[in-house]
Amino acid sequence: MPRLSIHVLPGGERAPMLHDDHGLPLFYPTLFATTQLRNAGAAVNTIRNKLADVEVLLHWERQHGRDLISEFAQGNFLSVADVVSLRDFAKLNMRGQLPDSSKAGTSKGGVTYFLESKVASSHAQAAVGGQQHYNRISTLADYLEFTAAVVTQHRNSPQIAQDIERMARTIRKHRPRGLASGRNEDLDLRSPPSELVDRFMSVGAEDSSENPFLSPDVRLRNAIIFGLLRHTGMRRGELLSLRLDQLDLGHEPQVWVRRNQDDINDSRRYQPASKTKERLLPLPLSLAEQIQRYIMQVRPKIAPARRHPYLLVTHRKGATWGKPLTLSALSSQIFVRMRMVDPAFIQIHPHAFRHHFNYELSATIDAQNAKAVGATNGLGIARISEARELDVRAFLNGHRSNASGAAYNRRHIRETSDKAIRQVQAELMRSQQTKEDKNES
Repeated sequence: MPRLSIHVLPGGERAPMLHDDHGLPLFYPTLFATTQLRNAGAAVNTIRNKLADVEVLLHWERQHGRDLISEFAQGNFLSVADVVSLRDFAKLNMRGQLPDSSKAGTSKGGVTYFLESKVASSHAQAAVGGQQHYNRISTLADYLEFTAAVVTQHRNSPQIAQDIERMARTIRKHRPRGLASGRNEDLDLRSPPSELVDRFMSVGAEDSSENPFLSPDVRLRNAIIFGLLRHTGMRRGELLSLRLDQLDLGHEPQVWVRRNQDDINDSRRYQPASKTKERLLPLPLSLAEQIQRYIMQVRPKIAPARRHPYLLVTHRKGATWGKPLTLSALSSQIFVRMRMVDPAFIQIHPHAFRHHFNYELSATIDAQNAKAVGATNGLGIARISEARELDVRAFLNGHRSNASGAAYNRRHIRETSDKAIRQVQAELMRSQQTKEDKNES
């Protein structure tokens, strides 16, 4: 069975690869990942996700007893029936289809069959969401078009080139439709209510009696995590990739958000990394004081932490003690423990803080503009224009395009629109009431 893993190369680069049963990299998936993705500058997570899609294709081949590379070499390409079969298989949640040694299965000659086909009725199989299904089929179209072109390139046949293009076009036509309107899943809902964020921060404070963590050192580290997420709006990858040399904790404390991909000092196989532009962000004095205490009093007591420059480390004794905190630990341990205090905290996750940061930014700019309108000339309160707001938001978020910030401002736009329409409705009701009063008189 193919297996997807990530290798750390000598220079620190992370290289996702698909392996066969003997641990050898599969040739065509590796060629595709290298020439079409890595050399085009795709991020490690993007390459990993696309290879996971290719893994679905390999499972489909195994189930149907197909060898597409050999078929392509003979000039035989996928039929419409093949495309439909592949489309339906790509809809399945692979967690329910992959072999599991702990579950009973059908085994022949050392091969475990992970999907049974029966004429009789069977349980409904778990499926992936529409967007993931769309992405899978898109990747498979790209991969099959690439591999078919590679194995037939020696023929130099215009007819074969047309057949390959037709096959890829047919696959793409079978992607699910109607995703454009629902693709963003009402992004304004990702920004939790301000009252809930305040309560979360209160529970996560060092001295909170509701704090689910007992160790004072862990409480301090977690308070720093929550503070950085709320007050800077940085992504979780940017948070966990923070190095000590990116912090300036002087009179006006600030933090550099930098791209630390393929750092040879990072022991994490799944390395957190920045997806956005590098930028310098200010820090509140109280948060800077916490970071200073953590660096000077807590981190030095953890011996393995002295061997790397990353700010946030694992405190639990064991194989990962003192090593850089992982994405998995952040989500599945820290935030999960917080949700045990209050089920409503399920709305709070690392990226929700980024949405809330942008909501608070919009509210602050509105308040500034309201003061500017009501201020006299002598006060010197400047109004922030819409264009200027877009520039500020793009810088703070690390976006290259001002349009990228639109998704983070939907909750504020919704609330502003709601207030506007209620004012219009109230004015219409007053006007209608005035007319009725005049008619009665």
